[in-house]
Amino acid sequence: MSFDIREHKKQQRAHFKALRSQIPPKQKAQWDTAIIRHVIDLPPYQDCAVFLGYMPMAGEINVVPLLEHTLSQGKKLALPYCVPDSDRIMDFYIVRSMEDFAEGSYGIWEPDPASCEKLVDFSGCFCLAPGVAFDMDGYRLGQGGGYYDRFMNGPYRDGVTAGACYGICTVERLVRGIYDRPCGYLVTEAGVKLIRNPA
Repeated sequence: MSFDIREHKKQQRAHFKALRSQIPPKQKAQWDTAIIRHVIDLPPYQDCAVFLGYMPMAGEINVVPLLEHTLSQGKKLALPYCVPDSDRIMDFYIVRSMEDFAEGSYGIWEPDPASCEKLVDFSGCFCLAPGVAFDMDGYRLGQGGGYYDRFMNGPYRDGVTAGACYGICTVERLVRGIYDRPCGYLVTEAGVKLIRNPA
């Protein structure tokens, strides 16, 4: 019987989402604050011209304060937009305030392409990638849509990326597919693990 990587990832995804759902709200808020602080302290964040963030889904780290901080520091902030009727293509648009959003794919709040500028040059960017779980080599288990995999294998192939998740959702090694790409940093509430030197 052959190994079904998609089914395995589906089961792993359900397992880690269940773990996440059991975090007490007060504990989650404390961990979210710690993770944001660690991201802000990262040299790639401090030095980047554009920060590639995301709007959190239910159960994910609440990074909204990080997005607000980025804007308050005068940095450019770009967030993902899942292109409808595409082969899971994810573009990034620059937002200038927390009002530049509309409800998009999968009920996620996304930049409004009608009013935001599309980012086409990813040089000088630093990307924070969400994940249901990460392993110690920086590989991520995502939501299953494949958008970040395509982005990290395509226009952002050589970009600097940090993965962020709760410590209880990290493992020594995740099962990997041919399109999975690792992040350069792993950020949890406990601190930052450098996977490989961005240089």
